[in-house]
Amino acid sequence: MQDVETLLVRFGFTLVRVTGSHHIYEYDDGERTQQITVPLHGRKVKKVYVQQISEILDGLFPTEGLDENETVEDDNEQDH
Repeated sequence: MQDVETLLVRFGFTLVRVTGSHHIYEYDDGERTQQITVPLHGRKVKKVYVQQISEILDGLFPTEGLDENETVEDDNEQDH
Protein backbone atom coordinates (compact mmCIF):
# COMPACT_ATOMS: atom_id res chain seq x y z
CA MET A 1 0.00 0.00 0.00
CA GLN A 2 2.85 2.37 0.78
CA ASP A 3 4.07 2.25 -2.85
CA VAL A 4 0.58 3.05 -4.18
CA GLU A 5 0.17 5.92 -1.74
CA THR A 6 3.59 7.33 -2.63
CA LEU A 7 2.76 7.14 -6.34
CA LEU A 8 -0.58 8.90 -5.92
CA VAL A 9 0.89 11.65 -3.71
CA ARG A 10 3.66 12.32 -6.25
CA PHE A 11 1.00 12.80 -8.90
CA GLY A 12 -0.80 15.33 -6.70
CA PHE A 13 -3.48 13.16 -5.10
CA THR A 14 -4.40 13.59 -1.45
CA LEU A 15 -6.06 11.12 0.89
CA VAL A 16 -9.49 12.64 1.55
CA ARG A 17 -11.04 9.89 3.64
CA VAL A 18 -10.93 6.28 4.69
CA THR A 19 -14.20 4.36 4.73
CA GLY A 20 -13.70 0.93 6.21
CA SER A 21 -10.95 -0.67 4.14
CA HIS A 22 -11.30 1.79 1.24
CA HIS A 23 -8.84 4.66 0.95
CA ILE A 24 -10.20 7.48 -1.21
CA TYR A 25 -7.70 9.78 -2.91
CA GLU A 26 -8.58 12.91 -4.84
CA TYR A 27 -6.80 14.98 -7.45
CA ASP A 28 -7.97 18.54 -8.16
CA ASP A 29 -5.96 21.02 -10.20
CA GLY A 30 -8.76 23.54 -10.60
CA GLU A 31 -9.64 22.26 -14.06
CA ARG A 32 -9.91 18.53 -13.45
CA THR A 33 -11.04 16.49 -10.49
CA GLN A 34 -10.49 12.75 -10.16
CA GLN A 35 -11.11 10.35 -7.31
CA ILE A 36 -9.42 7.00 -6.92
CA THR A 37 -10.64 4.42 -4.42
CA VAL A 38 -8.06 1.90 -3.27
CA PRO A 39 -9.55 -1.14 -1.51
CA LEU A 40 -7.07 -2.39 1.04
CA HIS A 41 -7.63 -5.89 2.34
CA GLY A 42 -4.50 -7.01 4.12
CA ARG A 43 -1.16 -5.35 3.39
CA LYS A 44 -1.16 -5.55 -0.40
CA VAL A 45 -3.15 -3.85 -3.14
CA LYS A 46 -4.45 -6.29 -5.74
CA LYS A 47 -2.92 -6.17 -9.20
CA VAL A 48 -6.25 -5.27 -10.83
CA TYR A 49 -6.45 -2.08 -8.73
CA VAL A 50 -2.88 -1.14 -9.57
CA GLN A 51 -3.73 -1.53 -13.27
CA GLN A 52 -6.83 0.66 -12.87
CA ILE A 53 -4.77 3.33 -11.09
CA SER A 54 -2.20 3.20 -13.88
CA GLU A 55 -4.92 3.70 -16.51
CA ILE A 56 -6.37 6.68 -14.62
CA LEU A 57 -2.93 8.28 -14.26
CA ASP A 58 -2.21 7.71 -17.96
CA GLY A 59 -5.48 9.47 -18.78
CA LEU A 60 -4.76 12.43 -16.50
CA PHE A 61 -1.11 12.80 -17.44
CA PRO A 62 -0.58 11.66 -21.04
CA THR A 63 2.99 11.66 -22.30
CA GLU A 64 2.11 11.41 -25.98
CA GLY A 65 3.29 15.00 -26.59
CA LEU A 66 6.87 14.20 -25.56
CA ASP A 67 9.56 13.61 -28.13
CA GLU A 68 11.40 10.32 -27.77
CA ASN A 69 14.44 12.18 -26.35
CA GLU A 70 12.41 14.11 -23.74
CA THR A 71 11.59 12.75 -20.33
CA VAL A 72 9.23 13.80 -17.58
CA GLU A 73 11.18 15.66 -14.89
CA ASP A 74 11.93 13.85 -11.68
CA ASP A 75 11.10 15.57 -8.36
CA ASN A 76 14.83 15.58 -7.51
CA GLU A 77 15.69 17.45 -10.70
CA GLN A 78 13.14 20.18 -9.96
CA ASP A 79 14.79 20.96 -6.61
CA HIS A 80 18.17 21.80 -8.20
